[in-house]
Amino acid sequence: MTTAASAAGPIETLYDGNGSPAAQGWSAGGRGTQLPSEGITQFMTANDTPRTSQFQYFQYATGATDYIASIRLLVVSSSYNLMDAALTFNPFNVLLTPASRANTFMIGNDVVAWGDLQGASHTLDTNIFHDYAFRYNGGKLDLYIDASFADIASGTASAVLSRTLMDPVFGTLSGGITWGDATNDFGYDSNYLVDNVKFQDLGAVSPVPEPSTYAMMGLGLAGLLLGSRRRGGQAS
Repeated sequence: MTTAASAAGPIETLYDGNGSPAAQGWSAGGRGTQLPSEGITQFMTANDTPRTSQFQYFQYATGATDYIASIRLLVVSSSYNLMDAALTFNPFNVLLTPASRANTFMIGNDVVAWGDLQGASHTLDTNIFHDYAFRYNGGKLDLYIDASFADIASGTASAVLSRTLMDPVFGTLSGGITWGDATNDFGYDSNYLVDNVKFQDLGAVSPVPEPSTYAMMGLGLAGLLLGSRRRGGQAS
């Protein structure tokens, strides 16, 4: 068997909102509070004293090269500064190093922006559930809000933020997805509810029979037809 040109794979749910992501194959780091409730889990960090130092993040390695990932969440509160963003969504398994912040989405109170706080931003009501989806394709990173995977994959959805990625980030893992609170700075906290995280590989391939396989299939079909005719003649 040979393989055809790449085509989008199925949409997979990597986290269904029930309990800890670590129980569903995610790597976890840091510490914070997780409060599961009816398929939606609330995540909180508190840095209300200089010694609190809470942060928590979750990472998943899909192994894909070009892909779409989405997180459906509601922001209760999310604060950020120039050095670190509290609530982040990242296409690589890399936390907020100076290089990776430029390739990271930050979700704050009523705003979505780049992690380095440079360039465009997008305002919206983050206190209701939205599907925040990014498409990473050929070195280009686009963010969509409340768009379907089909429209994102076909190019008919409109991105609210777009950026051609900077130089490769040290430690980048192809197909990595990271989300969570990436700062433990005093006074910068996050509080948000997550419904699900989904993923689609845009580079999936399907096996296609080789020419010789087609020939064998044709011979087999011809044999079946010939046998059927002979049995039909004997019956008459």
